[in-house]
Amino acid sequence: MAEIQLKSRPVRRHMRVALERQLKAQAELRGVELSLQPWHGLLLAHAPADSDPEAAADAFRHTFGIVAIDPAEQVEAAPESVADALEAGGVPDVTGGTFAIRCRRHGPKGEWGSQQFAAALGAEVQRRAPHLEVDLGEPDWEVRVALMPDHASLLAERIPGPGGLPTGVQGNVRSKLAEELDLLAAWLVMRRGCRIILDEGADPALRARLTVWDAALADDEWALKLNSGPGPGHAGRVWGRVGADLDEFEAADDRNVPLVRLEPLAGWSEAQLTELKHRFGIA
Repeated sequence: MAEIQLKSRPVRRHMRVALERQLKAQAELRGVELSLQPWHGLLLAHAPADSDPEAAADAFRHTFGIVAIDPAEQVEAAPESVADALEAGGVPDVTGGTFAIRCRRHGPKGEWGSQQFAAALGAEVQRRAPHLEVDLGEPDWEVRVALMPDHASLLAERIPGPGGLPTGVQGNVRSKLAEELDLLAAWLVMRRGCRIILDEGADPALRARLTVWDAALADDEWALKLNSGPGPGHAGRVWGRVGADLDEFEAADDRNVPLVRLEPLAGWSEAQLTELKHRFGIA
């Protein structure tokens, strides 16, 4: 939630609430029930034990406002307990292999400081796996630990998120979604917090691709649940139109404010468009 944390307190709260609502909807659309807890700039997420971890990860990967996801296994805040979890997951058995402990403390300091815990855990790992050597620069095996006041979290490989702002915090924008370039243009404004409202004749295949990024596009019921806006009195109002070609666009007045014309792909080279397609996952 890096960008959200830069906002003022009222705006930060508005965006965090929008992010939580959107993330829960994205997860529910994939059959996962999430409980969320904001804490010291983090968003702690818990799912039932029988949930599909890949479906949960997919919801995070397709929710704007999320910068990175760290799947975590909660254990006792003791070096021996973390070492037990590491052994259960499998310790590299390559002679001469290297490892490093990356520990970061969150919240108020408890019994352990991050450097103390890292040193104690490193010693415990070496005691159990003497064939491994410490290399804090470029280790073969990196162990990441989040040290909380009452427990430790053993972090799995980080999953990058899309970043940007939570969907809906910048209001609603219309799109005809008739071609692939419309899809890319819509995705760019979605990443900046806009929610896309589709015209009647939107291409069904392109709509399905965009629905992965916003549950509100799934059907009318989801659209009503996730109705949003940049502040009180703005929910549901459309303030602009986005697309690759808006030559036929005519700005209509909405309460004396004309609709904005958004063409985020104007001036993009073919190489830049190809890179954007890779980011979107359609290249």
